[in-house]
Amino acid sequence: MAWWHRYRSEWHLVGFFLLLLSAWCLLPVVFKSRLQKVLQEFQAPVWYAADGLHGAASHMVLRSESKDALIRRIEELSRALAAERLSKISEEASHAFVQAAPSPNVGHTIGHFSAHYSRVLRRDMKAWWQEVVLSGGAGDGMEENRAIVCGKQLVGRTLNIFPHHSVALLATDSRFRIVAHAKDDARPLVYEGLSQTGLGVPVGLISHVPLDMVASKERPLIIVTSSLSGTYPDGIFVGIVTGLRPSTNGVFQEGVVLLPSSLSAVREVAVLFPCQEDLEQGSQN
Repeated sequence: MAWWHRYRSEWHLVGFFLLLLSAWCLLPVVFKSRLQKVLQEFQAPVWYAADGLHGAASHMVLRSESKDALIRRIEELSRALAAERLSKISEEASHAFVQAAPSPNVGHTIGHFSAHYSRVLRRDMKAWWQEVVLSGGAGDGMEENRAIVCGKQLVGRTLNIFPHHSVALLATDSRFRIVAHAKDDARPLVYEGLSQTGLGVPVGLISHVPLDMVASKERPLIIVTSSLSGTYPDGIFVGIVTGLRPSTNGVFQEGVVLLPSSLSAVREVAVLFPCQEDLEQGSQN
């Protein structure tokens, strides 16, 4: 009879698991979202600790190397940087990475925006092209719906702000949508993210393109951000378009935007805040 009790206990375990799964499916979406945010708050210290250990380990490795080894490493980095600059398809994409300060509270001015630097703490493999976790939260002055750039490259915007960390929505996510325009052409266009497959070249979609615009591999359209959105400064590089097709309504054109592959390896970003003078002028008007 022992086997019967073991068999019955196993079925009880399966039934209990199915009951929990059914209860989770029946819970309201608001409750699930709130629970996810609570779990993130508990996980945030672990992400900060892992980021600090990574930096400390890199520092110790550099200290243990000889002077000749450090010189060789600098030379290798210089050659890699030169090769990357030569391989860029435009001047805007050549500075996709920034030398970020260690604190998100230190920054400088980009146009009419103040740049506050932040590190990428975590990037989930299941949402590689959707979201990243950034250092710096509400206590560091982070706010929702703030533009995020890396050098002169579009990255995304802040989505959720927590006390000690933030979640950023990337420009490759299908929920991301901004006003943009072609370089040297002020007419507004609409850029939005596309669902990505794998870890290949990231892409987006440009729409509401006038019929007189032409794009080809020989003469691609360079897409940049527009100040009309009110979130980004004008001229931040988005990507290039090498071909256009008629849209479904037949009034405009649309095309795939090829984004820099460096977006898959962003480690430091700048979060942009409108300058205080502009906010004061806007409130007076």
